[in-house]
Amino acid sequence: MDFGEANRFLDSLSNYERVVPTYNDFKLERFKNFLKDLGSPEKRLKNVILVAGTKGKGSVCHFLESALHSCGLRTGHFTKPHLISVCERIKVLTKPIAEPDFARLVKKVKPLVVKHKCTYFETIAAMAFLYFLENDLDYTILEVGLGGRLDATNVTEPVVSVITRIGLDHTEILGDSISKIAPEKAAIIHPNTYAVISEQRPMAWRIIKKRLLDTNSQSFLIGRDLRIRDVKLSNEGSRFTAKFDDNEIDVTIPVLGKHQIDNAATAVGVLQRLMIADKRITWDGISQGFKKTQLPARCQILRKEPLIMVDVAHNPDSALALNQTIQDIFKKNVILIFGASKGKLVDEMLKILLPLANKVILTKAKSPRTYDPKDLAQLVEPYSIPYQITESVAKAIGEGTKKVNPDEMVVITGSFYIAGEALKLLKSKP
Repeated sequence: MDFGEANRFLDSLSNYERVVPTYNDFKLERFKNFLKDLGSPEKRLKNVILVAGTKGKGSVCHFLESALHSCGLRTGHFTKPHLISVCERIKVLTKPIAEPDFARLVKKVKPLVVKHKCTYFETIAAMAFLYFLENDLDYTILEVGLGGRLDATNVTEPVVSVITRIGLDHTEILGDSISKIAPEKAAIIHPNTYAVISEQRPMAWRIIKKRLLDTNSQSFLIGRDLRIRDVKLSNEGSRFTAKFDDNEIDVTIPVLGKHQIDNAATAVGVLQRLMIADKRITWDGISQGFKKTQLPARCQILRKEPLIMVDVAHNPDSALALNQTIQDIFKKNVILIFGASKGKLVDEMLKILLPLANKVILTKAKSPRTYDPKDLAQLVEPYSIPYQITESVAKAIGEGTKKVNPDEMVVITGSFYIAGEALKLLKSKP
C-alpha cells in the first residue's frame, strides 16, 4: 500500500470533520474493542498529556512539544485537523510521520478498522498510538478531537489532563451552552490525577471544580495558582512573566496575540508539574523551547508587502482573539477573506470580525462541509460593507491582494480548511 492508497482508504471512512455528526454517532466502546484487538496500545503509552478545550488546545500542545523537545526529551504529538498533509497529525521529535510509515500503519490497521467500522479520526488516533510505541517516547501529547468524554483520545491514562478555555463550538453535537459543553470537556479528568486548567468562564469553572472533587483530583488553575504580569506585545511575538509559588519565570514566545500568552502560561502550568518527577526538564530548556515554537496559521504573517495574515479562527472565542490581536498590534483596517464550515457559529464570528473590515471577500474551501459564499453574503449584507463572492481560496487571495492601502492588511480566516489552502497557495509550510 502506498501513500495515495492509504489516503483513499481513509477517505472512505466516516469522517466527522467533513460531515456533521450527531452526539449518538460517537461510540467509544466500539473503539475500545478495536484497540483491544490491536493489542491495547493506548495502555502502553508513556506520560500522556491529554489536552481538551474550545480555544487554544492546539497551541498549548505545540508549546509543550517544543519545550520538552528542547529539554532533550523524546516527544510524540497527535493533533487535528491538518492544514496541508495528513502526516502533520502524527509527529515524533517535532517532525511529521513520513509518508511510507503512514501508509505502512494504514495497511496494518485496515483489517481491524473494517471489522470494527472505525471512523477516520479513530483510525489515525490508533495509528498514532502504534507509531509512538515504535519510537520509545518520553512524553505523549494528545490533542482531544471533539468534546472529551467520548473522544478517541480519552481511552488513555493521562499523567496530566489539561483544559483550555471553554466556549461555544460544535454546538450541534455538544450542546448550545457552556453548562452542556463543559461536562464533556471536564470528563478527561480521570480519578486521582492532576489537571491544569486555563482561566475559565464562571459556569465552566464551577463544572470543572465539581469534576475535580468527584474524581479526587488535584488542580493548577491559571489566574489563581499562576499569575501573568509585565506583558509586552509586538509584531514579532510576546514577552511576559509567569509568577507561581516562589517562582518567577520570564517567557518569550515568537507568536502573536495576548491569547497566546494565556496558552503559553497553561503550558508552564503543565511543565512545572512534570518537573517534580523529571529532573531532565529545566526552566532553561523550557525557555529555549518556547522561543522556537512554531504555530502555523495562528495569527501567522505570510507576507509583509502587502501585509497578509492567516488564522484558523473558527468559533466566536477565536474570532475575538484574532480581532484583539489586530487591534493591539497592527491597528490597521482589514480586507477580510472569509470562509467557514457548516455547523459553526458563523453569524457570531462575523459580528466580531466585520467591524474591522473595509472590504469582505467571501469564499469556500474544498470541503463538503463548506458554507456556500452566497449564504454568507446574506449574513454580511446588513453591515453595509462592500463584499465580493469568489468560488475558491485562490481567487479570493487574488482579489484581496489587488489593491491594499498602507493602512490596510489582508486577513484570511474562518476555518482550518481555508487557512490550509491559503498556506499551500502562499507557499508557507506548516
